[in-house]
Amino acid sequence: MPRYAITERAGPFVAAHRNTGVGTVLELTERQAEHELRLGTLTALDVAVALPATAEDAGDRKARPKRQAPEADAQPQ
Repeated sequence: MPRYAITERAGPFVAAHRNTGVGTVLELTERQAEHELRLGTLTALDVAVALPATAEDAGDRKARPKRQAPEADAQPQ
């Protein structure tokens, strides 16, 4: 389950849990944490970091053939 830390903006309860202090880690579902993240009372700890594409990866993408739209007059009906 994703982990979240309580921030200084939190009140006495955060996502139906008693606030035991700033930095306290809670394991919540994304659905449970959604509203608190919007309020800024929680911060996500398990954030996946997107790595920039390497030049090698970019070359692989360029080598792939592009999909072509079917021609309208390919087969008359």
